[in-house]
Formats: sequence, structure tokens, C-alpha cells
Amino acid sequence: VSYLLERKNGEAPAGKINVAVILLRHLSNFTDFNVLERDERVHLYYTNNVDDITKADIILLPGSKNTLDDLYELRRNGVAQAILKASQEGATVMGICGGYQMMGLEVRDPEGVEGNVRMLPGLGLLPVITTMQGDKVTRQVEFTFDGTEALCKGYEIHMGRTVPAEGSPPSPFNQLADGREDGYQDKQKKCLGTYIHGILDNQPFIDFLLAPYIGKLGQQTFDYTAFKEEQYDKLAEHVRKHINMPLLYDILEKSRMFATEP
Repeated sequence: VSYLLERKNGEAPAGKINVAVILLRHLSNFTDFNVLERDERVHLYYTNNVDDITKADIILLPGSKNTLDDLYELRRNGVAQAILKASQEGATVMGICGGYQMMGLEVRDPEGVEGNVRMLPGLGLLPVITTMQGDKVTRQVEFTFDGTEALCKGYEIHMGRTVPAEGSPPSPFNQLADGREDGYQDKQKKCLGTYIHGILDNQPFIDFLLAPYIGKLGQQTFDYTAFKEEQYDKLAEHVRKHINMPLLYDILEKSRMFATEP
């Protein structure tokens, strides 16, 4: 899978917002980035190359099946330092689930849920601490973000609880419909973390994420609803070309007549 994702790299075309997804060894939930990848305003690429990371306007830290192991690897291969440097130079860094956990001050695993490592320092981009727990949270959610009224949808699937470090004020990024709060953001809104997968399937959120860089390309927009309709039309056309539709309609009609006979 990593090989296939790396093949999505390439030279960034002019007039695009560069979005780097950090290529983790245990990367999970690959579909989190499908919609953003198709946004015509964006050049999205998967990488763990230090030079590629420095070229990014936005860096996305994805979910992980083993947060501590991936965090250790980011420190070993120099990617952690490249992310911090890019952040200091003005890039947006956003973590989803395991990526959010890595952005904090510490990731703790006192019960050995993920393995033998009991604690690692995080990237220090957000003043939060994560403690791994054995119980996995799995639920669909509706939420609003950053104080907006745009109702979005996503889902949680994670082990671990993330809270502000002692002395750090709460700064939740998302307000869930069930009353809970999710995530954390800094005052500049350049470092963001969330447990919600599928957050990038929501067009209002994508527009929010890209807004600081929209000057690179003008006011282009990506209509995800229209894109989906276009894909459905292509699928329908493909089916028509390869299936005997008159025969299929005849079978359906006979089945309907048979079902209504007394």
C-alpha cells in the first residue's frame, strides 16, 4: 500500500496548494484523503521525504494502527524535525486520530496496549497528553467546527484519551452534536488535531483548511456533490456498455409480474 501511495507523488503544478500526507508505516484509514485529493485546488502527495515536507503548505498527519511505533520512526528518520521546521515557517499541521496524538506533548501507554514502549515525547505542537486505553471507541458523529454552524459528519475509531496538559486551557476544535468536545487547535489555527475520521469529506471543512492559502490560486471551488454525480454517471455508462440492458429489463419485468400474481 505504501508503494501505491508513494506513486501519487510528483512535481507540484503551479497555482496549487501543496498538501503533504505523512507516509506512516502503520498508516490507517487511507480514505480520509480521497476527497481532498480530487479537489482541483490541491496538489496532494504522500511522503516521508524531508525535502518534500518543506514544500508543503499543509501537512496532514494521518491515523495510525500503532501510534507509538510510528512516532518513534518519525523521530528516527528526521520527519519529525522537518514537520516542526515547516510549522515554524508557517505551514499548517493537522493530525487525525493517531496523528493528533503524535502532535501532543506525550503519548503514554502504561498498560502496554500497543507494545513495550510505555511513553514517548510527542511533537509538542499541541499542549495535550494522550494515554492509551484498551477499550476502542467506535461511533459515527455529527459535529460543527471552529465555532461555525456547518453541520458535518464523520466517525471515531480509536484507542486512547487525549486531554490538555496541566495548566493548558481547553481549546476544542469540534463541538459534537451529542454535547462532547473534540480535538484541539492553537490560537493561530495553524496546528489542529481531531479524532474524527472523514472530517475531510465535508466541503465546509476543506474550504476552512485551504482558506489561508487561497491567494495562491484565486477563488476556485470544488463541488463534491457534482463530482459524485459525475462518477455515478460514468458508472452507469460503463454498466450500459457491458450488460445486455434489454434482457435485464425483461428479466426484471417478468420478476415483477411473477411477484404480483395471486
